Amino acid sequence: MNYALICAGGKGKRMEHEKNKVFMKIKGKEIIARTLEVFEKTEEVQGIVISTSMEDFAEMEKIITREGCKKVEAIVEGGKERQDSVYNGLKKLKEIAGKEDIVLIHNAANPFVKKETISRCIKEAREFGASVAAQKVKDTIKKVNEDLLVKETLNRKELWQMQTPQAIIFHIALKAFEKAFEEKFYGTDDVQLVERIHGKVKIVECSYENIKITTQEDIELAEKIIEKRKTE
Repeated sequence: MNYALICAGGKGKRMEHEKNKVFMKIKGKEIIARTLEVFEKTEEVQGIVISTSMEDFAEMEKIITREGCKKVEAIVEGGKERQDSVYNGLKKLKEIAGKEDIVLIHNAANPFVKKETISRCIKEAREFGASVAAQKVKDTIKKVNEDLLVKETLNRKELWQMQTPQAIIFHIALKAFEKAFEEKFYGTDDVQLVERIHGKVKIVECSYENIKITTQEDIELAEKIIEKRKTE
C-alpha cells in the first residue's frame, strides 16, 4: 500500500493572506483541491492523511466532501513546525500502514506535481528506501561567508533543488523522525532525516512546473501553468 501524507498547515504571511494559503483559489479552485485531485487520480496511492491546523479542519472537510475525495483516511492536527506536522501524520499512519508500505510526504502548496512523478517516486523508494522529486539547478550557486564574501563556487552539475513528494518506506520514515525528535534535530526537508540514519535517497527528476506556491509571483506562474495544461 502507498499513502500520501499532505502537509497543509502553511499560513499566507508572504501572500499577505489572512487564511491558510492552501485555501486560496487559483482559476476558481483552491490550491488544496488541486493537490488532492492529483493523488486521488493516481492509482498507486491508496490512502491520504492530511495534516493541518485544528482551526482549518471544518474548511478542509468541506472541500474534501465537495470534491468527492474517497481516499482521505484522516485529518490530523499539525504542529508548530512542518516536521512536527509530518510526525503527527506518521503517528496516525501507524494505525493503518504496514512497515513496508510507502508514505509520500507532500506539500499541499505543490499542486502541479504530475501523476508520473508520484509513480516514479514510489518505484524508486521501494528499491532504495527513499526518493525525492527534484529539479536540476539552473543557475550558478556560490557559498559565502558571514560577510557575504564568496568562499566557493559549487559544481552546478551536482546540485538539485528539492521538491515534493518525498517518498519513504514507512518503517524507515518512522525511525528517521523518531531519532530526529529524540535528538531535537530539525531538518529542512524530510529525506534529510533519512540521510541522518545513513539511508539511501534516490533523486527523481520532476518538471519545473512542480512549484511550491509561496509568493504572489507564484500565483501568477500557477495561472500560466493551468492555462498551458489546458492546451496539452
